Amino acid sequence: MQYEQQGFPQPEEIESVRRVVDTIPGLVWSAGPDGSAEFLNKRWLEYTGLAREQALEFGWQTVMHPEDLAILIGAFTKASESRESFAVETRIRRFDGIYRWFLMQGSPLCDESGKLIQWYGTNTDIHDRKRAEEPASGL
Repeated sequence: MQYEQQGFPQPEEIESVRRVVDTIPGLVWSAGPDGSAEFLNKRWLEYTGLAREQALEFGWQTVMHPEDLAILIGAFTKASESRESFAVETRIRRFDGIYRWFLMQGSPLCDESGKLIQWYGTNTDIHDRKRAEEPASGL
């Protein structure tokens, strides 16, 4: 009742949203203005094999391919300065040590004054598409 009176979502609504975010076929995350991870969905954690505590803040960087991390950080920095969305293709290490290609997309949430307060994003597996785009070897 207190939630309803103050306009807050009901606890069952919050749980329903969490189930959706944990079930959709993608890795979902939110981060602070500086890129420090604040939320990673269940699929993100299962895919990487990291515990939530290991991945939060800047721990998520440990599963990014070393050759891609600087590109990702550059795109994030540029998007932060412009307050615009970004999209980067990057490799993410799976729990078994195999890297797969993902399309990482992030969108900023700004307050009324334009101050960046949060990032929300998804990582979508594009590995099979990337492999199909590679030129055939040995021809």
